[in-house]
Formats: sequence, structure tokens, C-alpha cells
Amino acid sequence: MGDRAIQALKAAEVDMFQPRTSEVVVRRGRRVVRHAQLLMRTVFIGVRDAPHLDEARNAVGVAEIVSRPEPDTGPPGNIAGMVMHPVRLDPEALQRFVDAVVTGEIVAPLSVAEGSSVIVRAGPFASFPGTVDAILPGDRLKVAVSIFGRTTPVEVGLADVAIV
Repeated sequence: MGDRAIQALKAAEVDMFQPRTSEVVVRRGRRVVRHAQLLMRTVFIGVRDAPHLDEARNAVGVAEIVSRPEPDTGPPGNIAGMVMHPVRLDPEALQRFVDAVVTGEIVAPLSVAEGSSVIVRAGPFASFPGTVDAILPGDRLKVAVSIFGRTTPVEVGLADVAIV
């Protein structure tokens, strides 16, 4: 899905989730966090009812809504056959999937893990060594920095540390 489709879905007030991953790259000598789609051209949407689904389906840039065939349950006298209905995901199964995606995105970003030795490269704690205590949402790290022999928890960005 392109930006036009995402903007059209936002205008239609459709709740959506776009799985993505993060990695630290160097651009023009600076370390930045780059986000990439995890499932290319895929967005999970939540709709209220059939008209809301039709509005999302007709949004500019939406190519297809994943559907599955079901037997026609229309009024008697219709020609028997299969009808394509949008796939409905079980909320618990979708939550497990989202948790797996988030775990892959937040808890295990590329090259950084809990317990890794790092050196802070930016901010007031630049050049201080530390250990990653936790990986937080939003590409943030909780690092235990050694200051005058005492460890102090500091929250820094993923791009603001270097792996030792």
C-alpha cells in the first residue's frame, strides 16, 4: 500500500496496523533508525460494519481485501455457489500475531539485545560505557551507565549507542 492508500484509510477513520521493523544505519556520517515494512504492501484494518468495510475497500490505492470463499447464505432461489467474504481474524490470534511482530521489532532489534555492552554516543552521557537493561517501544533503550562506579539507568535512542 502506498501513502495515498494509507491517507485515504485514515480519512475514512479506519483503525490500522502496519507491521514494520527497525534497524540502525549510517547516513552521511550520522547513525539513524530506518523503518522498513515487515509485510510488504500489507496493512491490517479494523472496521465497524459492512458500510465501513465498503468505504475501506473503495479507498484510493487499496488493491484488495483478503477474502475467503464461503457458501452463499442469501435468500432461497439464488444460484448456489461460493461467495467471497473478508477474512475475520480471531482477536486472540491477531493479538498473538501482533505480539510476535512487536517482539521481533522491539525486543530483538538488529545487533542489540538485553545484556549487550554498549557505549553511549550522544547526549550528556556520551562516551560512557553501559549495559542494555531493556528495549523499549519507540526505538528506545534503557541502559545502565556506570558513573563514578555506580550504575545509573538512562533512556537513550537506539541510534545513540554503539555495540562494544
